[in-house]
Parts: sequence; C-alpha cells; structure tokens
Amino acid sequence: MTAEAPTNNCIIDIASDNATITEILTLPFGLGGASSCSPTGNNAVDRLKQTMESVDLSFNVPNHPKLSFFGHYSIESNAVSGKYVVDLPDVRTLLGVQVGTTISLMVGVIFAAIIYRTFLNNNNDAEKRKTSSPSSPLRKGLIGSLLLLASILAPYALIDAMGAESTMIRFTIASFYFLYIFRTLEAIFGFIPTGAKSSWGIYCTYFALPFDMIFDENNLPVMATKRDILNGQINVVKTVSCIIMLCSFLSPYDYKPFGETNAGEFNERIVLRDYLDARHLGNGFAIAVLFQQCLALGFAVTGSAVQIMLGYKVKQSMRNPMLEATSPSDFWGRRWNVLVHAVMKRGVYKPVRKYSSSPMAASLAVFVASGLFHEWLVHAVLMYHQPPHSAASQDVILLGSNTAFFVWNFVVIVLEKILAGSKGIKSLGKMIPSMFIPFLIIMGALPMAHWFSNPYLRGNYFSDYEKCFPLIRKV
Repeated sequence: MTAEAPTNNCIIDIASDNATITEILTLPFGLGGASSCSPTGNNAVDRLKQTMESVDLSFNVPNHPKLSFFGHYSIESNAVSGKYVVDLPDVRTLLGVQVGTTISLMVGVIFAAIIYRTFLNNNNDAEKRKTSSPSSPLRKGLIGSLLLLASILAPYALIDAMGAESTMIRFTIASFYFLYIFRTLEAIFGFIPTGAKSSWGIYCTYFALPFDMIFDENNLPVMATKRDILNGQINVVKTVSCIIMLCSFLSPYDYKPFGETNAGEFNERIVLRDYLDARHLGNGFAIAVLFQQCLALGFAVTGSAVQIMLGYKVKQSMRNPMLEATSPSDFWGRRWNVLVHAVMKRGVYKPVRKYSSSPMAASLAVFVASGLFHEWLVHAVLMYHQPPHSAASQDVILLGSNTAFFVWNFVVIVLEKILAGSKGIKSLGKMIPSMFIPFLIIMGALPMAHWFSNPYLRGNYFSDYEKCFPLIRKV
C-alpha cells in the first residue's frame, strides 16, 4: 500500500471562493484559519490561544464579614468571596480588528489622495494654478459623490471579504468609513481646515486617521510634547482599566445590571412610569458610561499612536461628559465625541448654515444626519449577513431607533435655548449645587437612552467587544 501525498492546504485555501482576506493576509505567518498550512489546523493563532487558555489565572477571595459604607450601604457577608478566574483576550478578535484597521487606513489614504488631487492640488500651488485648469464644480461634485458612495458601501465589501462575524471587528471597520463620509462632505462644500490643506502628507494624515488635528495661528500642526505623549499613554492605561472593570461587572448581567424593564421601543406608546423607572434609568446609565469609555479608548489608542509615531498633538475627544457637562449643548458640543462633533460641524452644519442661514435648521440637520448614519452603522455592524447562530439574527433589531434618539436630543437642546433666558430658570440654576448639574442634564436623555443602546444589546455587541480585554469572572 502506498502512502498518500499530503494535500497542500495553503494552495487550496487561497484558491477557494470561501477564503477570506484575513486568512490570505495572515497565511505567510501561519495565522490563518484552522485549514491553513498545517494539516491539523494547529497554526500559530490556535497554538497561542491554547497556550493562553492553559494558563491558570484563578484566585480566591476569602470569606468576609458584612461590610458597611457611609452608614447606609452594606455588602452582605461572603457576598464577594469565592473563586475567580481571569479570561484572557481572544486572539482572533484582536487579529481581525488589526487587519480591518490596516485595510481601512490604506483605503482612507487612497480617498485622501483623490480628494487632494481633485479639490486641493491646484489651490495650493500658484504655478499649477497658472498652467493647469482647475477642476470644475461638476467634476468635483461627481468625484465627491462617488467617494461618498464608496465610503458607504466599502465596509460591506470588507466585512464580506474578511468573513467578519464579530460585531467588534465590524464596528472597527465601519467607524473609519463613518469618518471618511464626513471628511468627504467637508471637501465637497469647501470647509476643510486651512492647515490640513498645506501638504499632501498632512491632508492624508488628517483624512485617514480618527483624530482631530490641532493647528496653530500659522495653520501648522501643533506638535506633541513629551508630557503630551506621556499623558496619552496614561490615558490609554486608565481607560483600559476602567473598561476591564466595567465589563467584568456588567457581563454576568448581560449588560443589564438592574434586570429587564418595561420601557418600550421608540415606535411604541411612551409610558412615563416605565421610562422613569429607576431600574431602567440605572441600565441606561451603565451602558452610557460603558459607551463613553469604549469610544474614549478608541480615540486614546489612536491619539497615543499618532503622538508617538507622527509627533502631532491630539485633541482629547471624550471630555468626561457624564460627570462634567454644564448643559445639553455643552454635553453634545464640547464634551461627547468631540471628533465627530467637529466633522459634523464642517460636513453638515456649516454647509446647511451657508445655504439656509438658519442655525436651527443647521442644528436639526446635524442631529438627523447623525441619526441616519448611526442607523447605517447598526445595519452594517449588527444586521448585515449575520450567520444564523448569531444573536443579531435571532433577535429583533429595529432601524429608526437611533434617529429617534438623536431627534429627541435636538428637542432637548431647543428647549434649553428657549428656557435658558428665563429668570426662573436662571434663579433655579443658581440654587442647584454644581455637582448635580450633570445629573440633571443626562436625565434629559437617559429615559430614551435605550432607543440608542437596544440594537447593540440585542446584537450582542458588548459580548464581542469584551473579547478584546482580560476579564475577571466569578466561577
């Protein structure tokens, strides 16, 4: 009997219609799927995963008496005692995030080069303005429209090409194109910051990377100091630590620490008793804090990398809105996701204001646009081509709830503008201790916060997100 020659699985996988970009790109390093070059599927990722899972990171918390705090709060005896284990991050999720980030950044550089050549090149060189004909408005509009369409559709193509089932990987991919959409709108309407137009390299950095570049009075990028770099690294460590604690606490409760509540969807009748239920508000606050930390970490990691590798100073994108906001306008305009606020201002607010001259119409356009593009994000991340076994395919995810949430917050800001000048409100504001102001502000949005968070909870987004971090679980 003659022995059969071993099958070359590498060639079969690459030639297969089912091979994903992640498998192909990582094949030379033995990082592909279970069918890559090893006949047993024992590739580098699997070996690393098995090694990490074999490490015993368990520990015991001894028995303890009843613990009392401030005279009113207490923890029952032995409530936290027992055996705990540290679950290490999932290597495949981290690898998928890295591959998706790398490809998206390369696409962003290509988009930036096209925009720079079409919209900016002739404007930045006096000699070229004399010798070459500038791009016509029609040509700019056509190219800009094609780039917008490409930014909307590219995440779907990349998700398919990578075979990305993880909602964390999908969110990472889509978030880059969310930024590219509004960067492109900036270019179409002519609201690119002057400093970003100074050179091709600066514009590519500005366009492709998710950070808000700071320019000085001479329209030159402000460079990071050693203290800025150190603070950026400290911020990453602090945010990661906070997320690990939050996910370790919330994960056993399926990210609903106060249980199920009766607050209905945006298209159902609003019952005040259910919307103001303390358990419902507690769930909303917990998820809002987690969302804040998740977004803060993405910006902190990007910002720290930019400051270390490129030297540019990065503007902090999350400025503790949940605890320091002084008004709804301050919350949305100067503290929550400052990067998205900046690109929405240049890509939506200023163009609408230019053609309508109405601040109210421009503000409404920003909140509606934000809602619509969050719907697109929900569809791409949680609904598109989800496998039958996924949570998103088995639970109902409603489109429209994110838009309803943002429109509601526009209403809150309009009410703020109307009431801010009244003497009664001013007198009341002086009577309320400053430490309670942020609480009152978030209470304007918290009853409706589930309109925003429900799609992510039902799509199991946080269960995929937590795989990127070591978590402490009670056995």
